[in-house]
Amino acid sequence: MITTAAASPVLDLALSDALAWEAERLTDIAAGRCASSALLWSCEPALVAPSRLGRLPGFAHACAQAADAGWPVHLRSTGGDLVPQGPGIVNLSLMWSAPHETAPSIEDAFHRLTAPIRSALSAVGVTSNLASVPDAFCDGRFNVAVAGRKFAGTAQRWRPTGGGYAVHAHAMMLMRTPDDAAIRALNRFYRDCGINRTIRASAHIGLADLVQLNERKAKQHRFLRIIADRAHSWSPPR
Repeated sequence: MITTAAASPVLDLALSDALAWEAERLTDIAAGRCASSALLWSCEPALVAPSRLGRLPGFAHACAQAADAGWPVHLRSTGGDLVPQGPGIVNLSLMWSAPHETAPSIEDAFHRLTAPIRSALSAVGVTSNLASVPDAFCDGRFNVAVAGRKFAGTAQRWRPTGGGYAVHAHAMMLMRTPDDAAIRALNRFYRDCGINRTIRASAHIGLADLVQLNERKAKQHRFLRIIADRAHSWSPPR
């Protein structure tokens, strides 16, 4: 059984460092300095919002209230909506160069992002599908869902280059179901921004709730190792 943190394939980073890494690698890909890159990471508790929310009149107040409650807010470049970060959440960042003649559709890119996640779930005995989940944070039709509840959320960013695109696909996966503190932080942020939306914990499910208690550590490690191996051996389509 895996019991040491050193064996984990997940890098524990400051959120600001993880977001900076993503921005730098996307710039490298856009400039032709590399063809693809991947990272599996986790970070401290925080809320991450798409840049469009930063234009709302109540955004500054919402950020101040969230930070006072222990949930500092960061903006990201990919699409989607407000999400929590922190212990119990693991992120997969995939980036690649997509020349015009071989560029996938947005739907194809989501399938490429979610394929290793669904394969890893299957390997630990969990059946999943892609579906929208009402009342989940950052809901979308390319959620990885288990039994009607959200296990992973996805987002993308496409950056035009001279010969095509630099693509950034991101998934955040729940190792544990979000607790009441995370749900309260999300809902308060929406209220402070003047957004009429309610997130419910019951719309989500973490890996810890999908496997037997005595198997949790071993199956979580196996799940993450499969994704890490697939991500780091992954190459962009030609």
